[in-house]
Amino acid sequence: GVLAFLNVLPMLLESAGITGFFTSALLAAIPLAVTFVFVFAIDRFEPEPTWLYVAALLWGGGVAVVLALAGNSWWHDELAPALLGQNASQNDIMRFTASVGAPVVEEFAKGLGIILIFLMFRKHFNGPVDGIVYGAIIGGGFAFTENILYFTAYYEQLGELFKIRFLDGPLSHDAYTAFFGFFIGFAVYSRSKASILLWFIPAMIGSMFFHYTNNDGLYWMSYDQYRFVNNVPIAILIIAMVLYSRNHEVTAVRDGLRPYVNSGWVSSQEANMVLSLRERENAKKWAEQSTRAQGAPQGVGRTAMNTFQMELVQLAHERTRHERLRTVGSTMYLDSANDKLAYVNHLRSGFALR
Repeated sequence: GVLAFLNVLPMLLESAGITGFFTSALLAAIPLAVTFVFVFAIDRFEPEPTWLYVAALLWGGGVAVVLALAGNSWWHDELAPALLGQNASQNDIMRFTASVGAPVVEEFAKGLGIILIFLMFRKHFNGPVDGIVYGAIIGGGFAFTENILYFTAYYEQLGELFKIRFLDGPLSHDAYTAFFGFFIGFAVYSRSKASILLWFIPAMIGSMFFHYTNNDGLYWMSYDQYRFVNNVPIAILIIAMVLYSRNHEVTAVRDGLRPYVNSGWVSSQEANMVLSLRERENAKKWAEQSTRAQGAPQGVGRTAMNTFQMELVQLAHERTRHERLRTVGSTMYLDSANDKLAYVNHLRSGFALR
């Protein structure tokens, strides 16, 4: 991701120079910051590792941009002329590339990052909430680099361009890729990793549709209509997706913990604590006070309690997933569950929760 961003860096610098680049980067960081506020707000129940946030950001702002630049160039120079024929004008080729080619190429390049996280870091991909989170970060990173490209290329109209690309249309790449990730999140409940190909279809269709509307809309809508169509429906859809996904995640954890509560491995107080963010925070404060009173360094109790809570969440997610796959009796699941239960017991003994 870093190498890919450095590959794009000369393009970012050549139009407006170093001063123009830093000014453009500062403005481009504003929508990115808004995206991260959104991400942290919806990912509080089960936050992902910081290094994975960074990896997603670098994929979006680096790798996906390089792939998209190469793909869009090929579409413009090779595919569009071949498909449109010899009578096609340059304007026809440019519109076809921007309205059809860019949605296909860019949504695939960004979505590929989500798929790689799903395949390579399966432990940190537990459903549609995680898909939305990774998608929003990747899309936000992509928009960050793309915005700098636009801002530096049209530096004399920087204020107007910032208004058009952010104030008039804040929901763009981050929203499209969040929509992509939402669908990929359901693949965690499939037995085969190859099932991701089935969820890939609605993910691509949905993200490409909104991208197409954004890029082609001004050809057949007034600007006021364009602003409404490219913001209000997507905002409603994103809110609905987040509400559904958050409820889905809480339900998965609650249902996953129930068998352990019934069998006595987890207390009802512990299960209720995990399901409430307020109770989690109270438990962390208690653990910190308890361990400090015993002479432990600052932060040890809070960190350990957070680990305890996240292990219970992971234990619950795994139980729910294997119940839906009907593989609760498998050796792989039982070995993993026993290891997690042993670790949870070890952490609990330090707090003397029983």
